[in-house]
This record gives sequence, structure tokens and C-alpha cells, in this order.
Amino acid sequence: MSTDRISLHLSLPLLSLCVGLAGAPSAYGQSTGQLFASVTDQAGDAVIGLTADSFQVEEDGVAMTLVTADPGTTPMKVALLVDNSEPIASSNGLSSLRNGVAAFLDELPPQHEVGLFPIAGSVMRVVDFTTDRADLLHEADGLGNGRGGAKMVEGVMETWDRRFEDGDVWPVMVLVLTDGPESSRNVNPDEFNEFVIRLINRGAMIHAVLLETRGGGLQTQLAANLSKNTGGLLRTLNSPTGLPDALRQLATRMGSHFDDMSTRYRLVFERPGKTPGTRMSAGIVGPSCKLQLFTDRRMPSP
Repeated sequence: MSTDRISLHLSLPLLSLCVGLAGAPSAYGQSTGQLFASVTDQAGDAVIGLTADSFQVEEDGVAMTLVTADPGTTPMKVALLVDNSEPIASSNGLSSLRNGVAAFLDELPPQHEVGLFPIAGSVMRVVDFTTDRADLLHEADGLGNGRGGAKMVEGVMETWDRRFEDGDVWPVMVLVLTDGPESSRNVNPDEFNEFVIRLINRGAMIHAVLLETRGGGLQTQLAANLSKNTGGLLRTLNSPTGLPDALRQLATRMGSHFDDMSTRYRLVFERPGKTPGTRMSAGIVGPSCKLQLFTDRRMPSP
């Protein structure tokens, strides 16, 4: 067993939500955690084929039970949430929105599953998660103007709860938004913050491309919160004509980032209590290797 252990200090996520939302907070408790580990040999080459038995993980000096050590090559599962509400239609942006979604689908490497979910008026599942780009492109070409305001908060929370599963290794949401009226149900700030913590604990990543035609609003605050805390990217535009390039560039960066992360193991462990610790350490059972630990798959800023 490797005698050298490396440690990683953990800090609470920087959550902030100063908006006038109301409602009852939800109960939430966690009993699992995760880390991401890069393992290389003495020559600097990635070490592949490791299992949960290859690692030892401690949290605040207490040994954790390692459940899985997933390799980084498992494809992403991407929910594409699209605001097709009145602001996009009133700015003559529907064609740009359709072209943007198509550009994203064309550019994202084909092994990654994508689901298409418009969020105007209600949260709809147009295409469930699939690698069938032809089906996705066909439905994207038919995106129309939805009735009613966007349901951004409901879209994100419902899609997470109903469409993603505990076993999803790399869950991702891509939000294509406007700063028009937000018509989601009332959500207490504590409930929303607890939800963001669930995303972080599960290794989810949220990216957002936001069309600001009214100087920003609630969607801007929420998109910034979600992308910052999950390690995703936020891009703002002032014209819908920029959507195709912005979404194509995002898909390119997502593909490249996936390649960069493909040598990292996702270590999922069980903790004896429900309160996360503040210091993690890990070692490898077997020949001496170089081990690097990361709290998430955070994408570097452009």
C-alpha cells in the first residue's frame, strides 16, 4: 500500500440567493460523498483499470467505505432545457434558437446522451435522453413559441428529480434562457440552496446561455448561482443571433473538458453520519503512483 497520502481541504459551497421566493423548505440529508482522483505512474501516464479496492479514503481522519471508483470515460448525460417563451418570439429569435440547439447537437461528441426539454408554460419532455442525433435535430427544428412564461426553477428541479438517476456518473444540464418573466412555483431560498447542495454532492454540472434583452433579472441571478456552484459556464448575450455560435462553442468546450477529465476516477463513498467533513485524504493500495484529488470536475473559465 502506498505510504504517502494526500489531503484536500473542503469548504462549503458559496450559495447566495437574495430573491423574493416563498414556500416551505424541504427536508434533506446526505450519507454519501464523492471525490475525483487523477492517478499517474512514475512516467506520468494515466493508470487505468483501478477499482474501489485500489483506493483508501478518509474524511476528517475517519476511514470511509468506498462504493465505486468509476472511470472518467463514462459519457455525459445532458439535459438541454430551452426557454421558448414569448421573449424569444417577440425578438424574432425562434429561428436562432432552433439553429443554436442544432449547432449544439451537431458539435457535442456523439457518445453523450442528450434530452430536450422546453420550459415555456410547462416543463415538457420532447425527447428523452438519447444518442440519436437525428431524432433530436428533428424535434429541435420544430421548436415553437410556448405559451406562458418560462419555468426555469421548476424546469431545473423537476428535470433533476424525474429524469436523472442516482447511478448517473456525469449529469449535466444546459440552460438556454431569456430574462423574461419567470413563472415557476414559489420556492423557499433554503429549499433552493438545499437543492444546489444535492447537485454538488452528486457531481452535477450546469451551464447556461442567457439572452438578456431586459437588463437581466431572476434568471440571471439563478443561472450565475447554479453555474458557479456546480463548476459550469455562464454566457450572456444581448441578441438571439448569437445563440448558434454560443451554443456551438459551449458544446466544443464540453467535449474537450470531458476528454481532459477522462483520466480521473469518480470515488463515491459512504460516510457514517450525514454531516460532511472538512478534510479529505486518500491513498492507493499497490505500487507507488502519483495521486491528485479534486472536489469536482470544475470547468476552467475561458
